[in-house]
Amino acid sequence: MATLVRRSAGLLRSSLARPVLFAPATCRIARVACQARGLATQPSAGADQDSSKGSGDSKDAGGERRPTPDSVVFTWKSAIFTCFVGGACVWYYDYLKEKKQAESRAITTQERIGSPRLGGPFELLDRKGNSVTEKDFLGQYLLIYFGFTFCPDICPQEMEKQSRAIELLDEEFGPIATPMFISVDPKRDKPSLVDDYCKDFHPRIVGLTGTPEQVKKVSRAYRVYYNEGLKTDDEDYLVDHSIIHYFVGKNGKFIDFFGKNMTAKEMAEKMRSHIRKDQEKKRQRRERRGVESPEEEED
Repeated sequence: MATLVRRSAGLLRSSLARPVLFAPATCRIARVACQARGLATQPSAGADQDSSKGSGDSKDAGGERRPTPDSVVFTWKSAIFTCFVGGACVWYYDYLKEKKQAESRAITTQERIGSPRLGGPFELLDRKGNSVTEKDFLGQYLLIYFGFTFCPDICPQEMEKQSRAIELLDEEFGPIATPMFISVDPKRDKPSLVDDYCKDFHPRIVGLTGTPEQVKKVSRAYRVYYNEGLKTDDEDYLVDHSIIHYFVGKNGKFIDFFGKNMTAKEMAEKMRSHIRKDQEKKRQRRERRGVESPEEEED
């Protein structure tokens, strides 16, 4: 009897102890079962898990997200690469900007092999109606501009610029260069009209005109474009023409040309450079030969 009582007590103790021993496992099983029921009732949970995987985050045992190494997208390598590429782009932009500015400068120092074949013999009428040729101007530099007296705005502006450029040369070299105006409107620009027109500009200016054939010949020699525009009558029209100044040497040969974008100061600076080179060449020839020939005086 005593033995039976002891066995019953042992069984009772063991039955009471089992829930305590297996309680943690039972709780975990219950928790997993609840999560399974939650997944079954919420279909979008799978998508949430996939999105969390794509973002590189994971959940700990408490359900909270924690960052993983995959979520760190900005590294030192990417920072250095970005800075390198950005710096290269900035440098290249500055390089192109400086190159464009250098090309747009009117005055540049460069070595030029040869020169365009411009200029040549001509025969025209001066402001008094006298016939003149290119030989009458040997021994002096010429700054030639082609235009017409009825020009409303461009020609007066260019003639003023021409006069100012000659004045700047006069300040250093004296009357070494002569401004010249050649009309491309021979039908209207007679010698007397050219004479009146030139009085408003440099006092040494030479005004020339001529017959249509003479004007065409000298214009072709300097490759000057001109064309009569629309006419309302024979005396009311404009002439479209090139806007260029031609610098000619003492020997009658073409040296340089200057476009509309150049200022009087820039023109004078380039002409001054050519004149100094000519003077230096003449000085060197004198030193070599010890004499100066008439041909050298005209160079």
